[in-house]
Amino acid sequence: MITIKPQVTKKIIEQKIEYLVPGMELARDIYTDNGSILASESTIINKSLINKLKNWDIDRVAIFAEITDNPIIDPKIQQFLNSYNQSVTVVQQAFDNIRQSQEVPIEAFTQTADEIVGNISDNSNIIDQIYNLPNCDDYTFRHSVNVSAIAALIATWLKFPQESISAIALAGLLHDVGKSQLPTEILNKPYMLAPKEYELYQTHTAIGYDLVNKIPNIAKSILAGIIDHHEREDGSGYPKQLRSDDIHPYAKIIAVADMFDESLTINCDTPGAISPYLSLDKMRNELYLVDAKTCITFTENMMNFLSGNRVALTNSQQGRVVFVNKDKPSHSIVQQDDGAVIDLSETNDLCIHYIVK
Repeated sequence: MITIKPQVTKKIIEQKIEYLVPGMELARDIYTDNGSILASESTIINKSLINKLKNWDIDRVAIFAEITDNPIIDPKIQQFLNSYNQSVTVVQQAFDNIRQSQEVPIEAFTQTADEIVGNISDNSNIIDQIYNLPNCDDYTFRHSVNVSAIAALIATWLKFPQESISAIALAGLLHDVGKSQLPTEILNKPYMLAPKEYELYQTHTAIGYDLVNKIPNIAKSILAGIIDHHEREDGSGYPKQLRSDDIHPYAKIIAVADMFDESLTINCDTPGAISPYLSLDKMRNELYLVDAKTCITFTENMMNFLSGNRVALTNSQQGRVVFVNKDKPSHSIVQQDDGAVIDLSETNDLCIHYIVK
């Protein structure tokens, strides 16, 4: 399996005292007038230190701002993205064929899932790159590939054996295959479905199960991943209102991957804009609906790679994330273009809206 490490650059910037917030890291020692060290390099700033600096009339200090370099130049990541685009094309062609024949070309799906697993690493920067690609004409196809890749990553982080990771990737790729039999106007509707439309939409899990169940010797775990991925821990899901103990482990992983990808494009007033910060907020708020271990493993791994993004706030101002609030990612610490630093956790009416591509 390819392992690609993110390149993190610690850039030193001069910061005025009034713009300091807890959590920042000092880049140089700070001395008093008599030459004593007031705070040493690498000290994590807290409110007590900020007050001490003000008492000593220190005007500004040097801090580290972590910027994650775009790894697109890495040939291995480029290879993954080429494979990703091919996978979306394969899924689109397969869906078109299934729509006509009601037969699932399992060889094409299996080969595509194996390609996805072969090119991912335990590094969510690859997933980061997926969401920087141009918008797809039909979200259904890209969504299937995204869920497959994310589910395989989650299974990797959870230390599943390799054969299980491959099976989970295949189940993720097939999880929405039942949508091939639904009216396209429902799948592409840009606003909330009417009750009867939503009732029809919910049938896609059972339809997908029936389509894939026709394949000789198909693994029961793959079928469970398809039909159970909308079940929820508290019994509020569909189609069978299963509770935690009755939901297959593969379906629990696919549910988290599906929830994350579906909730990313949430800025209806900004088409194509994405916010993993708000998506992770939503997942933490709805932790009780999905498997807690799976969800926490995913969110904690993803949040490790959110620093350094250029973002737009809900007041339309822009800046760069310099410190991630792991309890509420959309309320992280952002440095604006004028140098001002905003701790969004201290505001109720302002948060990260979306990533600026």
